[in-house]
Amino acid sequence: MSSRRLLVFVLIFDAVALLILYPHLDAFCCGYLILSTGLAFLQAYVSARFSDSTEIQRLFYSKDIDPAWDKWVALLGLAELGIFFEYAHWRLAPRLVNPGAQGLGLLLCLAGTLWLLWVDSYLVNNFPSHYRGGKLMMGGPYRYVRHPRYVGLLATRLALPLLFGSVISCIVAIAWIFLIRRRARLEERYLRSKFGAVYLQYASHAVGIP
Repeated sequence: MSSRRLLVFVLIFDAVALLILYPHLDAFCCGYLILSTGLAFLQAYVSARFSDSTEIQRLFYSKDIDPAWDKWVALLGLAELGIFFEYAHWRLAPRLVNPGAQGLGLLLCLAGTLWLLWVDSYLVNNFPSHYRGGKLMMGGPYRYVRHPRYVGLLATRLALPLLFGSVISCIVAIAWIFLIRRRARLEERYLRSKFGAVYLQYASHAVGIP
């Protein structure tokens, strides 16, 4: 999805989300919408920076490694509207809604967002040169984690059950866990085939998605 189309989608999504949540808007759901919108703008910026090279953009987003990813992400994104509806109007398990857990969820989402800001800033400045030089990325956040973007994304998705305390949010979070683990394994397979022993040595000390 192009950066312009992504931003249009996000603005429409936010408008629908606000309509669903109104008049039950609170600091937790508004905080989540602000953070998720910020992530979408960050994604649009990264996509725009790589727009001059289709080859680099396809590799960066692993289009050939996991062509089904975009469809699943779109479906799970739309499922969030169901989370908002349950939270505002249809509480299936009201005991799951706890202000303490919601505060923790908002902090987890904020931490994941800030982590992704660092990761994507690093990638924008370093990914093209690493790709052209055929080098494995092992600096910045990659020094510690093999798939730092997925770690940050996972943190923001695991925040959903804490923030909204809903049955649908638990289902969506579990679906995200399976989707991210699948994606990481596909990329691991690709990187092992491309870099061989270099990647195996790197993977021996950098944490992966369990």
